[in-house]
Amino acid sequence: MKFPNNNQLSPFHRVFQVPKGAVLTLLLTSLLYWGLNVNHSTANAISLVQPALRDKPGTACAKSDKLGTACAKSERTTVSSHGKSAQLAQNTNQQSKVLPKRIAKAILRDASKRSDIPMRDLQVTQATPKTFSNPCIFKFGEVCTREYKPVEGWEVNVQVKNDSWTYHVDKSGSQVVLDPKVSASQPTAMPKALEATILRDASQRSKTPVAQLKITQATQKTFGNPCEFKFGEICTKEFNPIGGWEVVVAGGSQSWTYHVNESGSQVVLDPKAASQ
Repeated sequence: MKFPNNNQLSPFHRVFQVPKGAVLTLLLTSLLYWGLNVNHSTANAISLVQPALRDKPGTACAKSDKLGTACAKSERTTVSSHGKSAQLAQNTNQQSKVLPKRIAKAILRDASKRSDIPMRDLQVTQATPKTFSNPCIFKFGEVCTREYKPVEGWEVNVQVKNDSWTYHVDKSGSQVVLDPKVSASQPTAMPKALEATILRDASQRSKTPVAQLKITQATQKTFGNPCEFKFGEICTKEFNPIGGWEVVVAGGSQSWTYHVNESGSQVVLDPKAASQ
């Protein structure tokens, strides 16, 4: 059978007759295009898997065999990281609920001074972290405004013999306040200088020699404000505390009640006794 030569081909056959070089070029171009599509699809697949790994570590890893090993390592790392963060937060929270030793010592030192009992015989029985709404509440004020000026600190109970004393202390330990309702009776703990000052005043008022006068009771107290300190019968509920003593002096058939501050600079006789 004879084939026609190129010159004898019909116009239709001539249109579809392509050189070999052109065919090779078309083939390489097709392969390259196919390869780019494969890479692009793989990149898209990975980008879809990664958010799933972050949100649900186990799910994406289970659906992808190729990423199995990497997913397992990533999941273990994520769980370990979350575990350490949770443990750190828990430890920090627990530490914030523990009364610092230096603050406990400051409170026990104050209780020891007031009760004349060695620190080793005193014990903190309870310590609760609190946010006091304002300084008035922090200082055990009974009637306080609604001003919000918070004081971060602690409410602490101290066992003193058979009694329990309540303290408020700020978080720095610079302010240690004993509940004014607590009174420690300690006849021998009042400084001798205060005793001498009070006896001298009682002697001058009663015209009785100091040798014939005797302090029968001395109670350490925190007076709510200057009005209460001065034996005021009608006082406001202002809380402006004065630390000091309530002292009873006896001479013959008479007795006098005094209030004296801690420094001895203010000595006030009960007006009822002065009028007798």
